[in-house]
Amino acid sequence: MKDFEIIVYGRGGQGAKTCAQLIAESALIDGKYIQAFPEYGPERRGAPVRSFVRISDKPIRIHEPISNPDVVMVLDDKLFNNISILKDFDSTYIINTTKTKEDFKDLKNKEIYTVDGSSISQELIKINNPSTVLIGRLIKITNIVTLDSVKNIIKKEFEKKGKLEVIEPNIKCLEKGYNY
Repeated sequence: MKDFEIIVYGRGGQGAKTCAQLIAESALIDGKYIQAFPEYGPERRGAPVRSFVRISDKPIRIHEPISNPDVVMVLDDKLFNNISILKDFDSTYIINTTKTKEDFKDLKNKEIYTVDGSSISQELIKINNPSTVLIGRLIKITNIVTLDSVKNIIKKEFEKKGKLEVIEPNIKCLEKGYNY
């Protein structure tokens, strides 16, 4: 397989960095080579951020931001108002929104998947952190990683952080995104 590349757009505090990390570490469990790193502007809650993920069957030698991703994941649909580059990719889009894909007229001729990850995460984990919901959707669409590997990484990461109470709600968010 050629390198599979993902850009995750979000706002500080929404989990864009964690989202990229969970995807990459899940691919590592699945036996793939990985690279994941964030890019920050002004580091403050709510500021636009993006994270990059590369997944490959062979060692990854390139070390630069992704310019032509296979998938663009958008954790906050309001970012389309401010970041014109979001519209420039010839990619599949997975967007956290209450809108339908027809509402994204600027993305004509692109494959678009929408999911209301904010509502799902608010319901299950009591905060607006749609990243695990969108990861579930990503898995269903691309099969780039397995559902079991992501569940294992969620468990491992939150155990390491001492946040045992959010493991099961995040796994439920993942499953809801997958079955959306």
